[in-house]
Amino acid sequence: MTSSPIRIALLGFGTVGMGAYRMLADNREAISTKIGRDIEIVRIGIRDPAKDRTAPPDLFTADLESVVVDPSVHVILELMGGIDPAVSLIERALRSGKHVVTANKELMAKQGARLVGLASSLGLDLHFEAAVGGGIPLIQPMKHQLAGNDVLKLMGILNGTTNYILTRMSEDGSDLKTALAEAQEKGYAEADPTADVDAFDPQYKLAILASVAFHGEVAPEGVHREGIRGISARDIELAHLMGYRIKLLGIVEPAGSGRVLARVHPTFLPKGHPLAGVNDVYNAVWIRGDFVGDVMFSGKGAGGDPTASAVIGDLIDVGRTLVAGGSGSAIPVVGRIEMAPIEELRTAYYVRLIVEDRPKVLGEIAMAFGEHEVGLAAMEMRTLDVERGEIAFLTHVCVEKGFKAALGLIEGLSVVRSIESWIRVES
Repeated sequence: MTSSPIRIALLGFGTVGMGAYRMLADNREAISTKIGRDIEIVRIGIRDPAKDRTAPPDLFTADLESVVVDPSVHVILELMGGIDPAVSLIERALRSGKHVVTANKELMAKQGARLVGLASSLGLDLHFEAAVGGGIPLIQPMKHQLAGNDVLKLMGILNGTTNYILTRMSEDGSDLKTALAEAQEKGYAEADPTADVDAFDPQYKLAILASVAFHGEVAPEGVHREGIRGISARDIELAHLMGYRIKLLGIVEPAGSGRVLARVHPTFLPKGHPLAGVNDVYNAVWIRGDFVGDVMFSGKGAGGDPTASAVIGDLIDVGRTLVAGGSGSAIPVVGRIEMAPIEELRTAYYVRLIVEDRPKVLGEIAMAFGEHEVGLAAMEMRTLDVERGEIAFLTHVCVEKGFKAALGLIEGLSVVRSIESWIRVES
């Protein structure tokens, strides 16, 4: 092994940064052997120099710019999160000839195509395995082992917090508020859970996965997004009765003529589907390729140690490139993919109504659905009191535009008191 070490700098020393530092320290000899050259952490950029740190003080600096332009550093591990100043620091690092590994999902979703293109043009690596799914290997298999396949469909549980909440609602009968409070108490959810509960986090992750899977830029705003705030314990109960579980899924598939349709929303998923059994804080991604068939990756999608594991895996890949004298393996994204609107989606639907408990109610509702080519496949009914009843339907596959138009008609019927909820169904 050569005596000249690969010199590494970290940007950020939070949960993931500390995990990466500890892994590099504890497994240094094994990591160096796998790379073929010794490694050395030489600088750690931080934003708050007043905090106590579990590393030698002389490694730390609040001058982040000096870290990314340091001529002695070979690889930057960007573990800060957010857009600013991370994006400018990564760009400066690349222009200074440094390979970059990042765990920053928001940055890669919003700026990834441009930064990967820059890295490729400079013959450098920009790896981002840890940006999606924490320690689950997703990006590298899609870039390499599965790259020869056309992706026919990708579905994933991409947020551990919401998966934990829905698991508790399903298994304990909790309402959303109670399950969220439990997730916050256990440290799975932030005090402000908006990024998770309103599905911004999985929206970013799906944009990244879709970009890799379909070899073009998928911007986050092109991904339809709905969170879980509208899911009730009654919806969970009816899902079980009908043979489904409710999961917050990210789904992307071709939509014809070079377009894709990408969406994140609660979904009725058949209990027999592999993703339906992924519970608690676990994440999973299921991919159908035209040659490989169905494959699934699953594991803990968040946390310092699993995410650090993915970061160090990318670092080893970069180190091997440096040892071999290669020119980098950043794979550029070619152009922005045209996104199909959610109104074009063809799927089945669940809908739950509170209705007047009197004759001809079913007939009026069925006619309203029929006017927009929506067929009914299954139904559950119960009486609530002397005046009201509850009806839950599963539809046949139909076009979302027609389904929503039918809901508009149904909402105006005198026999319908309220549309309590509706959820898309995967078959």
